[in-house]
Amino acid sequence: MELEEDKIKKIRRHIDRVDTVIITALAERMSLVEDIGRYKKKHEIPVFDEEREIQIMNALKKIAKAQGLDEEFVEEVFLSTFNEAKRIQNEIINGPNSAE
Repeated sequence: MELEEDKIKKIRRHIDRVDTVIITALAERMSLVEDIGRYKKKHEIPVFDEEREIQIMNALKKIAKAQGLDEEFVEEVFLSTFNEAKRIQNEIINGPNSAE
């Protein structure tokens, strides 16, 4: 019984490390989104680029499928990520509490 408890603790520690990697990657991504927001503001480019978002999502779903992940799950995760990116860019371009 003790061995099984040690095994689950080890797996959970590994999950915790992966979660930290995911958060770190999201923070890096949002930092880059800020750079894009400043660029879009300077060059008066709209925040939302539907064609690019579709291209990215299609590529991500292809990667998800190759990794054995559910494409709808990955789409849900990245729609949330895209929405946060647009919120950040809108805030940079228009100030806090701005709409898309």
